[in-house]
Amino acid sequence: MTPSMIMDQLQKYLQDITQEMALGPDRLRPNVYKVDLPARATPGYDPETQETDIPPPVESTLPEERDERWPFIIVVFTGPAEDNEDGYRTVPMDFIFGCEGTGPDGYMDVLHLMEYVRASLLRETYEGWSFRLSRPLSMGFDEEQADPFWTGYMSTTWEVPSIEEEVWKHGF
Repeated sequence: MTPSMIMDQLQKYLQDITQEMALGPDRLRPNVYKVDLPARATPGYDPETQETDIPPPVESTLPEERDERWPFIIVVFTGPAEDNEDGYRTVPMDFIFGCEGTGPDGYMDVLHLMEYVRASLLRETYEGWSFRLSRPLSMGFDEEQADPFWTGYMSTTWEVPSIEEEVWKHGF
């Protein structure tokens, strides 16, 4: 099991457990991404409406509208997978959480989302998964927050069976 396969399964699992959630002022379910937030959707360019070959100057700021990427959970592989003597590897994964909301509403939405994911990971067994969660889990909020966008994180470690060395019968 590779870290990218673990990320795929965790993404699907998080999508399944959060499909009924409603967060933020618009009461949306969280998007689940791997590695990073995708690029934000920008207004389209229609060359048919242009009267010259020279395009008009591009505005440097986007109009005020809702960022479609929020709320979110991002699954991130954070470091080298370490093999140990006990026959398994440890794979560190972080989850980054983000919710939109002014003041305590945004803070509480992120806290609820982090606690819901934490409780789900600790409570449920994973039939068919070839990796398991090891304790402890750590979580918290980023020091600086840009109201109305609130973010938090959870650091986890997963145990994966290690690769067994094969002995060749006739050398190389």
